Amino acid sequence: MLEIKLFKFDSKTDYLPYYRSYEIELDNIDTIVDVLNAVHKIEKFGYIKDEKFFLRVNNTFVSSDVQLSEVITQNNELLLEPLSINRAVDDLIIDTKDYQKKLNFLDRYFSVDEKALIIKEKIYMLEYYASNTLHFNSDYIGEHVLFLASELIEKDATLKQELSTLVDVKDGIRIRSSLQYRVLNANVEATSKFTEVYLDSEPVQYLDNFNISLFCGLNNSSFEKSIKKSNASYVELKSKHFDIPMSCSKLSYLMAGNILLEAKDNNADFLIVNNDAELKLFDAKQKNIEKIMGREIELPVLTRDEFTQLLKGNTNFNDRKITIPFVA
Repeated sequence: MLEIKLFKFDSKTDYLPYYRSYEIELDNIDTIVDVLNAVHKIEKFGYIKDEKFFLRVNNTFVSSDVQLSEVITQNNELLLEPLSINRAVDDLIIDTKDYQKKLNFLDRYFSVDEKALIIKEKIYMLEYYASNTLHFNSDYIGEHVLFLASELIEKDATLKQELSTLVDVKDGIRIRSSLQYRVLNANVEATSKFTEVYLDSEPVQYLDNFNISLFCGLNNSSFEKSIKKSNASYVELKSKHFDIPMSCSKLSYLMAGNILLEAKDNNADFLIVNNDAELKLFDAKQKNIEKIMGREIELPVLTRDEFTQLLKGNTNFNDRKITIPFVA
């Protein structure tokens, strides 16, 4: 059996969204379209059956024609949500006027018919709504504009300087986050990666009864093994793969604040980050982040290397804005 949790919202009648649970048999269910059709037979809901349809499945942005095996959990559970919860109008169907409006940036480069085809074919629409930058900044110019601008430059190199203001300006409106870990099978190279650090021996000091969260960025999640090796409880974050644009302070504060608060609200005792650069954001700037988020946080932060040193018995962590009480 397959357990389904479906996002429900009718903009005409509902004040707040809610979720409804269903159970279907896995026989003859191969794709997400099959899942949607099976649930629709049980109870009608808003989705688009006979054309390219995008949605979020288990917090990953996908096309409805993907294989179920690519997104299903070990517990045979699926969380089905619209591309944008804020723009939902009929369950999984969203209002895409913002996607269409931002194409106006490229009006001088496409004819009316070409623009209509882009909208009809939903070109880069999945990438647009998958952008984490858009989630934090609705003024973001949009992945679809940046991808299309890049295509224009590939076809006509003389347009590079003219379009550079759309592609290269780092003002918070055009800062982009990686789609890696957000779009299923995204063909996107990571913009930055960090050296992996592992605990290469048995801990000298264990952390029983501690709850620990991990921020990965564009790293994989393999460091979870070191946390579990310490006997601590690992608190997984939905935001663990956020790609934080360090060059844009407001956006980086917003993203870091969401990560810190998700960890704190899930009873984490501290957060592990990748390196010293991230430590400067999550620890040294935490008071600035609190002002942006409007909440006190006071969550200690360690780097991966510091955590491995802690398990080896080293507790000399200086220059902290947020005190680490368990090593003080």
